[in-house]
Amino acid sequence: MIQRILSSLCLTAALGLAAPPAHAADLTVLQVADYSASRASLGRAVRYGASLAIDEANRKGGVHGQKIKLVALDDRYEVEDTVRLLKEGIGTHSPVAIVNILGTANTAAVLKSGLLDEAKIPLIGPYTGADHLRTPLHPQVFHVRASYAEEVERIVLHFANSGIKRIGILHEDDPFGESIHSAYVEALKAHGLEAAGRGISPRGSVDVSAAVATVMAADPQGVLIGTAGAPTAVVVKATHAAGLFAPRIGISVNDATQIVKTAGIDAARGFGMVSVMPDPGSCTLKICEELRALHEAHGDKAEPLSPNTMEGFISARLMLLAANNASAPVTRAKLRDALESLNPANVSGFLLNYSPTRHNGSAYRDIGVIGGSGRMMY
Repeated sequence: MIQRILSSLCLTAALGLAAPPAHAADLTVLQVADYSASRASLGRAVRYGASLAIDEANRKGGVHGQKIKLVALDDRYEVEDTVRLLKEGIGTHSPVAIVNILGTANTAAVLKSGLLDEAKIPLIGPYTGADHLRTPLHPQVFHVRASYAEEVERIVLHFANSGIKRIGILHEDDPFGESIHSAYVEALKAHGLEAAGRGISPRGSVDVSAAVATVMAADPQGVLIGTAGAPTAVVVKATHAAGLFAPRIGISVNDATQIVKTAGIDAARGFGMVSVMPDPGSCTLKICEELRALHEAHGDKAEPLSPNTMEGFISARLMLLAANNASAPVTRAKLRDALESLNPANVSGFLLNYSPTRHNGSAYRDIGVIGGSGRMMY
């Protein structure tokens, strides 16, 4: 039922028609992400996690007696559509908050548009770790995940501790890819390591052959994969087929299930990924137990649980925690102020910290590898 409602809303937005407004008693939350293009597996996972958290809150009576409604709009990872749908969604649905926007360029365009400032609406958990979107602090943006610089530092440190000195990189040709490359350059310098090949692929494209060939020609001892979504799965398959058996580690904005499905288990086995959220399949935190229980009791069994699901779940739970702490009736301003007062925010054992001068909630990072079963192992 949830999926049918969300799909209907996405279709309505795609046709440019105004969806009916939420009931006056509802608190509406808006999400804009890619549910059908190159980052679809990521967007759907984040949406699923957020919907599990919001549905559970509604079963318990909502927030101050008001039910919460999630409106999810599909931008297909197109920057112009992100801004357009966000503007339309704010005007049509009067949301109290935005939970998750997917993509570095997409989030940057939203900030540049001034929509958040004009509407004075908080954005919780943008799905990007780009450092230039965190400094200077934006008063309406509350980051949930670690930054890309922190992720890349973790990867390079892992390589350094493994005795690997020459590290290559493959990334996309867009602001997201540039942010990964900049962090890579700084991390190599900090650890005294050598760059060994830089392959650049078109934004959101699965045409990665030239980028793979460039990296292969440099004969690296390890490779940082700075792509996201469908392109990463193709990179994993292509590097394996080309005979690149040096360790490959990707950043967090990927999905192990998609990689295994596209690349095959032989190519995917041993591929490493950073996780900026606890893995719901293996972690013992209370937040993981709660997500697994909700998925089992009320969720869609066809949806795999992943750190991306957890990111949507924690982002929505953070919003709910702040909304419950705010006085009724909940407004955008009250919610924003409540978020800044969460120091710490204890989301069932997962700690985040916010203040008027700190909007980067977490620096959590872990590295896992895809095992022989096709699942991530940490």
